[in-house]
Amino acid sequence: MDCVHNDGFYIFNISVHRTMVMIEFEEHQATIVWVGNHSRYESTFKNNKTTIKKWLKANDWIE
Repeated sequence: MDCVHNDGFYIFNISVHRTMVMIEFEEHQATIVWVGNHSRYESTFKNNKTTIKKWLKANDWIE
């Protein structure tokens, strides 16, 4: 698990299936924000927190 943004967004790597899941944790709730395989993760986010932040803003998850 990696924290990818200070507003409570984390990426989980489920290695058995090479699945990546981004989840937002709030006080009493967790929301799945994005799901894809590792290749799609690299294509979408470029293994880069700045790109993740831009994606979160573009998709109205953060301001």
